[in-house]
Amino acid sequence: MLFDLEAPKGQQGGEGCVFLAIEPLTMLSFTWNAPPEIPLIRIQRTHVTIHFKSVSTQKTHLILKHDGWGTGADWLSARKYFEQAWGQVVIPRLIQRFVSGPINWTHL
Repeated sequence: MLFDLEAPKGQQGGEGCVFLAIEPLTMLSFTWNAPPEIPLIRIQRTHVTIHFKSVSTQKTHLILKHDGWGTGADWLSARKYFEQAWGQVVIPRLIQRFVSGPINWTHL
């Protein structure tokens, strides 16, 4: 998944990340990398697993697990970055997508 196609290669998004497992309608797992602002650990990969559990015809419970973290200041910075990204950007946009329909990315 690339976020900035105008950025230099290696700084465009999730370059080099791969899907680890897919269970249709129930689970998605993939590797992920740190943002370009933390270059020393960007070449490392963490793991993201998302489980989806249907609660009703209108509700799904989502469990997101992001693991594989190293130690040290850069890893702590990456964890803080992703705590904010998952909680304030990614999950809210996922909810918005299912409440309001597809997101128009040209207006963000």
